Amino acid sequence: MRAPLRAAVLLVIAALLSPRAAAAVTFGGRAFGGYNTYAMGDWSDVLAGLRAPAGAIAPEDDGYSLGVGADLVWSASWCLTGSYERVVPGRQGEIRGRRVHLPANAVLLELEYRRRAGTRLTLGVGGGGGYYQLGEEVESPGTGQNFAGSAFGGQVYGLGERTITPVVSLGLAVGYRSAKVGVDKVDFQVPTRDIELDYTGLTARLVLRIHQGKR
Repeated sequence: MRAPLRAAVLLVIAALLSPRAAAAVTFGGRAFGGYNTYAMGDWSDVLAGLRAPAGAIAPEDDGYSLGVGADLVWSASWCLTGSYERVVPGRQGEIRGRRVHLPANAVLLELEYRRRAGTRLTLGVGGGGGYYQLGEEVESPGTGQNFAGSAFGGQVYGLGERTITPVVSLGLAVGYRSAKVGVDKVDFQVPTRDIELDYTGLTARLVLRIHQGKR
């Protein structure tokens, strides 16, 4: 499987670097905010890692995300985007009067395909991968414990987009994310048990894009 995948990647790169494609490439930017659900399985292990009593807080199974990104557009249909997303589970509970924080930072690379469905309406699909990092900010201030770890995940989605002006569009992307981040360190030490923060779930993002108009 590696040879076909490598060949496909090389073909995409060659197509983008060809004189005709290079002349058609444009750049843009985006900002987005969304609402997500999170699986957060094995919650008892998470609480144990945070030194929190069993049942002290319920799993944080939904929340918001915010992000910004840059677009590489080489046709009316195809767009490659790289972005940073801050994933923040909601309804954070408290331990000894202090809130538990379980956010993750994600760097995403996604490919989108669009087809015009009307004068101002465009429909499409997208998907890609992401690198998720917990960092030391995933913590339980009430117990002084924090988590560190990172992992790769992926996402797929459908999108609808409405043109506001020739260079601005507003879209809605709805899909599914798979991202399970294993905890490598608890308070800078190797954990004594397997702990995993599962950010897998449904996603909905409102996306504001700024791009070049028609040539």
